[in-house]
Parts: sequence; C-alpha cells; structure tokens
Amino acid sequence: MTNSARQALNHDLSMIVGDGYTLVDAIPDAYTHDETLELDPVEPIAVVFPTSSNQVSELIDYANAQSLPLVPRGSGTGLSGGATPVEDGVVCSFEKMNRILSINTFDQTATVEPGVTLDQLEQALIDTPYFYPVYPGEMSASLGGNVATNAGGMRAMKYGVTRHNVLGLEFITGAGVRSRSGGAYVKTSSGYDLTQLIVGSEGTLALVTQVLLRLSPRAHYRTLVLASFGEFEEVAVAVDSISSRGLLPSILEYIEASGLRAMAEHAGINLGVTAEVSSTAAAYLMVELESMNHDDLEWQTNLLIEVLTGNNSTEQYVLDDTQRRGLISARESAFWTVKKLGANVILDTVVPRSKLAELFKGAAVCARESNALLVGTGHVGDGNVHLSLFQPDPIECHATANAIIELAQELGGAVSGEHGIGLAKRGYLLEHEDPARLSLMRSIKSIFDPLNVLNPGKLL
Repeated sequence: MTNSARQALNHDLSMIVGDGYTLVDAIPDAYTHDETLELDPVEPIAVVFPTSSNQVSELIDYANAQSLPLVPRGSGTGLSGGATPVEDGVVCSFEKMNRILSINTFDQTATVEPGVTLDQLEQALIDTPYFYPVYPGEMSASLGGNVATNAGGMRAMKYGVTRHNVLGLEFITGAGVRSRSGGAYVKTSSGYDLTQLIVGSEGTLALVTQVLLRLSPRAHYRTLVLASFGEFEEVAVAVDSISSRGLLPSILEYIEASGLRAMAEHAGINLGVTAEVSSTAAAYLMVELESMNHDDLEWQTNLLIEVLTGNNSTEQYVLDDTQRRGLISARESAFWTVKKLGANVILDTVVPRSKLAELFKGAAVCARESNALLVGTGHVGDGNVHLSLFQPDPIECHATANAIIELAQELGGAVSGEHGIGLAKRGYLLEHEDPARLSLMRSIKSIFDPLNVLNPGKLL
C-alpha cells in the first residue's frame, strides 16, 4: 500500500472511530496473531478501535463500499486463528467496547459489551450472590470472543457452554443489518433462533455489539478430589459412574499423568501425590463438587470417593483449599505449560462420552505410528478432550492430527469442541464435514454477509 493510500485509509477510519482510535503505521505484533501455535503472524493494513455500536455499523458499511476485509478481535486468546488478520484487511478490535451495561440480580442477567473480559465481569459480580459460569481457562478472554467460538471450559458439564448462557445479542450483519435477538427470558418459540445461529459463527456472519448473559447462583461450599488411575480406559468408565450415581460435578477434568506433573511443576504446587502413585498412574480425574449446604457437600464427597474406589481408582486425594486453587489455576494455565514445552498443535476434538476410551486408545496409536508425543487433558464430563501434539515435522504433524480428527468423526464426534475452526482447523472441517451441511453454512453466510467482508476465509 502506498503512503498516500495509507494516509487516505487512516483519514477515512478516523472519521468513523475518531482520532487516536486507529493504527495504520507500526502495527504492534499483538494484533498480527492470536495464540494458535501452528499459524504465522499476518500484519493487517490497519487496526481500528470502535467505542460504540454506531461506529461498528459505519465500519461495516465502509468495508462493504471499499471491499475491505474486516477481522474482529477480542483479547486475542483464541486457539484456532479466528482473529488472525487477513492480508490487506483491517482488524476491528473490541477492546475499547468494554463496558458492563447492567447487572440485574432479579432476572439473573448481565448485559455487556463484547470487549468485557471474564475477569472484569467476575470482579463486578463478586459482591452479588451470582457469577457467570463459563470458564474456558483464560480469564483475560473477552465475552465477544467467547460468543464467537461458543467457548466452553471446565464447568461445562454442570453449567453448559457459552450458547447455554447467552440469552440475547445485539449484532450487525455483514450486510449492515442491525438487530437484536433473544431477551431476559429462558425460553421462546417465536421463529428462528438467531442468537444461537450467531453464537459460534466466529465473526463470519455478524459483529456482536452487546451480549445478554445468564448468571448462576454462586455455591457456598466447594471441594476438589484428585483421583489416580492405572489405565486411561478406566477414566472413561469412572466418568460414566459418577454421572449415573446422580453426582453433577462443577469441574470434571481428565489429566494425563505426565501432564499433571508438568502442570504442578510449572505452577510450583504440591498436591500430596506419593512417589509410588505418581510412578504407576497413567491418568487422573480432577473432580470439583459444590453445594449451598456443607452437609450435602460432605455427602457428595463421600459418595464420590465410593464411586471412584469402585471404579479402580488407585488413590483419591481430597485437596485443601490452597491445593484446590493451585490445581485449578495450573489447569487454567495448561496451554502455557505445553506451549513452553514446545507443543506443535493442540486439538480439541469432542466425542460422545461413551466413546472416550476408544478415542484415548486410538489417538495413542496414531501418535505412536508417527513417532509423535501426545499429552492429554480435557473436559471429559462432556467428551471434549484436548490433545497436545509434539511432532516438529509439519507433514507428520498434520497427518497425525488429521488421523485423530478422522477417528473422532468416526466415533460420532466433531472437529472442535470449543476452540472453534478459524484458519487452523478449516482444512479438517472441509475434509470431514458433511458436504450438505457445508453447503447450508455457505448459504447462510451469503445471506448475512453477501460481499464476504466479515472475517473472510475463516471457518469455511
């Protein structure tokens, strides 16, 4: 782009969002990528920081008039390349649209702008009886980004993922249509559910400018149990037994033994696991229980120990509050741990819970066949397993990842359980998804964004 063209672009964008809210020269590195491991950074021609819905609407109109790709960005914590810039495109950063517009404790809702972070909302709710339960593991993530990818996390088994906790949206389509969907009610039978269509669409259909969230009552008491297992397959059986006995953990995580050791070492916490157990365990279950009543929590904990013992758990550790907080924090930081150790790809396939054992076994075979190292953690309560793949050869790495994703599809699962498709997994989706479903998705895209200016090339 010539200097005169760059100056003209800066002028036009500044007329929309105001002076000081555009970057055209010297784009900071942070805006050239998200946290996806396998993608190279791309420098956009500009970054804009809208502060209102009206400005977002004007930006979309300008993008259509100029055939200018517009890539939405929240906090940049995504793991699929959804916020990776498009060459000759503009990044629309929502970090300045970060107001909590209302908290309604009667309706148990919060209305926020897309740039509000999970931590910001948690701090605003700290003195209320409620909290926002979606817990993807990175509290600096934005609510807009969570909506874009339908983020899940450790509390999904009990509280659901983002789509279960978003009651309504304000949005502007790629065609420039501004609308609202949903409301502060728990059910409706009033036509197509546009809220659920936009949740998970990765900014390819519309840009979200407000989010109406469902809040949940905050439990008074919690405990965390760490249980060791000698075989991976026993973990899946234990998960089924926990559910069938009527327990509904707030957190139900699977952690491979090597992964737990790395996380504990990285976080500097002592979980009390003996050397004998550590040397023989293949995997662990991390189970958090919560209740409004102390006696009920004690009853749940005793039942959980009984279930775990009856399902071949070799040892169970009821963690104290310091250990509980430390382990949850370490699990939150699992991505940073495997990134530091040199992981090449992180997969987030999801399968029916009944197929978890087959996925564990089959993924291990795929890794061995390509001399790759595979370290697993994940939300086994809802069948979503995160597999960190260590294989520096890009061809072998891709082939191994593809084989694991193909296995997940054969087991009735899907390419991504919560990180989204973006750029990193687009090829896998296009190869393994039902062509009829892809065709319908493309038709929807063409209606919402006929000139393909919103996050082009992502997902589809």
